[in-house]
Amino acid sequence: MATVRYDFPKTIKGDTFNGTLFTVTVNDLALDLTNAIVKMDLRLTPTGTIAKSFTSVGDADITISATPTDGKFTINRQIIDIDAGTYAYDIEIELADGTIKTYISGNWTIIQDVTHVG
Repeated sequence: MATVRYDFPKTIKGDTFNGTLFTVTVNDLALDLTNAIVKMDLRLTPTGTIAKSFTSVGDADITISATPTDGKFTINRQIIDIDAGTYAYDIEIELADGTIKTYISGNWTIIQDVTHVG
């Protein structure tokens, strides 16, 4: 399976990102995410320093659907407060059987804010 490309909408630094829902299918069937771990890192270059990590573990930035057999997960609503730039990312899923696959990749542009609250 080829990795699907998705570029996040441009987000202003310090603003609230409303979240994005993904559905992963393999051969037109929803991927079973029961006991899976979903991870995503943002980097200015693919091998550069991690600017922000997201995970479905613990105090999660990613939420797997309440019905994990539907292949759905969400990058949660949150404030994105990292330096302005265009970040590369991919989303890696570790399934319950230990299989690890990268299903989604792309860019996320963070725009410098002008007005600072606080």
